[in-house]
Amino acid sequence: MGKPFKSIEEQINILEERGMIINDKDYAYRVLSHVNYYRLSGYTLTLRKNNVFYNNVKLEEVMEIYNFDAELRVTLLYLLEYIEVKFRTHFSYFHSKKYGPLGYLEKENFVDKVRYQKFTDNVKQLIKENEKNEVFIKHHNEKYRGEFPCWAMVELMSFGCLSRGFKNLHTDLKEEICKEHYEIIPHNYIDNWLQGFVILRNICAHRGRLYNRYITFAPKLSNKDKNIFRKNNLQLNKNTKQVFTYIYIINKLVDDNSIWENFIDKLETIIKKYPFVNLKHYGFPEKWRE
Repeated sequence: MGKPFKSIEEQINILEERGMIINDKDYAYRVLSHVNYYRLSGYTLTLRKNNVFYNNVKLEEVMEIYNFDAELRVTLLYLLEYIEVKFRTHFSYFHSKKYGPLGYLEKENFVDKVRYQKFTDNVKQLIKENEKNEVFIKHHNEKYRGEFPCWAMVELMSFGCLSRGFKNLHTDLKEEICKEHYEIIPHNYIDNWLQGFVILRNICAHRGRLYNRYITFAPKLSNKDKNIFRKNNLQLNKNTKQVFTYIYIINKLVDDNSIWENFIDKLETIIKKYPFVNLKHYGFPEKWRE
């Protein structure tokens, strides 16, 4: 049978019976009219035990966490978009320079043939899906018999497609990209990080909860970074699967100071705006600014 349907009035009663303080029933009604009860309950996990709320937990405080989470997702998407566009540029520039504008259509120009096939199938599908809406696709179909140079093709790539494509580049090409743009970061770390960023981006884009969440993917950390984490009382198998670690890594790939400072300003603003939120539930150490 499963659980029975509950009206919004009944949902409010359940919250009160479990010890949540609701001072304004109209406000509670408005909240539960636009935030599914089941979704909201995910934001209360740190505020209750065995379905009983700790003393003095107010609905307004739960909504602080909820709204902080929503604004954090938007702020992270700003950073992730920067990384995605940057790696599309790296992919098209370095691949075209070495193999020519249509070199991405040759399987010899990639490491794994099976991965290459999936990648090109994905690209063809994206071209087909977007041909009605994207002017540049119509242009290439009419003028160049549907041949898309690499720099046009990358604009259609999803972040997932880009991550898989980058991972499948020949090592010398990845080393050239890293040497020119990321100095001491080995390419296998970047392979790994892009994979993690795709997961984080999908959570943010599909309005998933980040608060008190352990992402299934723990990004690769150098021994130096592991020591920094330990010094800040962050557990490597636990905290590295939370949002703070992803922000820490993105910082290594953002070479535009204005982008990074803009992100930090936005982050500081939402932290001040929602003082009830405990950042440790996002994996932040106390001295995270340092």
